[in-house]
Amino acid sequence: MSASTLTWMAQGKRPDVDGLAALCAWSGLDADDFVRSEDEDRPTAEPLAMISTYLRGDRNLSPESAAALEEVIKIT
Repeated sequence: MSASTLTWMAQGKRPDVDGLAALCAWSGLDADDFVRSEDEDRPTAEPLAMISTYLRGDRNLSPESAAALEEVIKIT
């Protein structure tokens, strides 16, 4: 996950397919958890809670970095 990709997403821009793939590979999360079909009625809080837990539990991330990534994900 490059710093430029994180900066780009932190500016409120949605990741492209490659960016989403990199984010999922880096975080170990499944892209299916973030991509919904139009007829699917899943609550948005559940995936966000999972992401928050994973980010805050990552020893490679500072609390500030985890919070910034959380904000990027909430925006997109």
